[in-house]
Amino acid sequence: MFRYFVLFFFAGSALFAAPVGNPATPGLVNGGLFTGSSPWIKATTGYLADYVSDLRLDLSSGHSTQEGLDADKTFSKFGLHSQMASFSLVFLQRVEAYALLGGTKERLKWHDEPETPLYSALFDFQTTYHFSWATGVRVVLLQWGQTFFCFDGSYFAIPSSHKAYFKFLNRLKLDLEEGEQKFHLREWQAGVGLASRFWIITPYVGLKYFNAKLHIQQGSETTALDYRNLKSIGYYYGFSLSLTSKFLVTFERRVVDEFAYMFSTQAVF
Repeated sequence: MFRYFVLFFFAGSALFAAPVGNPATPGLVNGGLFTGSSPWIKATTGYLADYVSDLRLDLSSGHSTQEGLDADKTFSKFGLHSQMASFSLVFLQRVEAYALLGGTKERLKWHDEPETPLYSALFDFQTTYHFSWATGVRVVLLQWGQTFFCFDGSYFAIPSSHKAYFKFLNRLKLDLEEGEQKFHLREWQAGVGLASRFWIITPYVGLKYFNAKLHIQQGSETTALDYRNLKSIGYYYGFSLSLTSKFLVTFERRVVDEFAYMFSTQAVF
């Protein structure tokens, strides 16, 4: 069974939003490094790597005043690479409140590249890893043996930074430094999921509502630009490996509303 699940996990098209994680995590961590098997509260920490290949954004407001530059078709894909540390508290093996802190690097795929070199002359995009954060909750609503029905919700933010900006160059190529247009990204999502534990493997699948907004500051050749996610409903699936009740490794994929995958580790104290 496990090998078929792994084949399904890696065989689909490259689709993925903000990381969800295994929604049944509160019910899986029944012991910690320094706590007993059933204390009312546990603390965890870990590492998360998330790669979004396409956030699937669509222009919702704003426009370009520069001839030949269509703000609605400037880029076809907006991607994110995030590396973050995770911290959480688990209450009564039913509720987990968590926070993620780290850095995110954005990437773009241009429309019609490389057939349209005009965009590379009129448009510049620069980014390095800069601060990002997230917070969320996972709740086990019902449990039948080792099967869990769960709720999850989260909020993810990338504040504006001098390390990441768009640059719509003006026609005469003047005041280039003043042309840098910083941006910020906000995402929130909520969903339900089903997970079932088989020995050390806990596969899960879920449905979620997703909302993302990208805001680019006003520039000399554009108004302020706002992009929103194209699809609001998506689903996710993945599995966790738990060799002990003190340590989890999770792989996840998210599809339809965005195209992404995630890897995370979690140690329980």
